[in-house]
Amino acid sequence: MDAQHYRDALTALGLTQAAAGELFEVGERSSRRWALGEAKVPPMVALVLELMLSKRIRLELHIPAGAARMPVRQVWTFSAKQAVHVLD
Repeated sequence: MDAQHYRDALTALGLTQAAAGELFEVGERSSRRWALGEAKVPPMVALVLELMLSKRIRLELHIPAGAARMPVRQVWTFSAKQAVHVLD
């Protein structure tokens, strides 16, 4: 997956680069580097995005107030319990 395809996938899924960083537990900087083509999108990240696109799966990440002080894993655990939608 190249940088343009990565950006297009995020847009189609309604994810920001920051949200994708949280989803893949890498942080916004890594996600931004993938989007700019400064680093290669890891194969497993590309696979998950392709599956999400093909199965029309969309995540809604609900970040609680004060999340900036929470570890990434704790925010993701909280968020993952909130909503996973399969779009029709």
